[in-house]
Amino acid sequence: MQVIASLRRRTKSGVSVWHFCYDKETNRHFAVGGDNLEVKPAASRKALRAMYDNFKRYGYRKELPAIKPAKKRMAPIADPWESTLPLDLQLELHALA
Repeated sequence: MQVIASLRRRTKSGVSVWHFCYDKETNRHFAVGGDNLEVKPAASRKALRAMYDNFKRYGYRKELPAIKPAKKRMAPIADPWESTLPLDLQLELHALA
């Protein structure tokens, strides 16, 4: 079995990987992968290429993009000692403003 190409995509459950393969012994083309490890047969190399292009349209890429760090947002409180509210309520109140 020869892996022709692989595509990856981040999903809610993790990373989804699909491998597009050709088995010389049986002369078959197919794609293997996904969250539930599926096998999708293709009638020919041309059909496998169409399947590959379709996966790319759904956001799959050769390499995973880097994860962007979340922006830390500090809520400015003028003087927290002046308030009688607990800090978590002060922050919620500031978020509403």
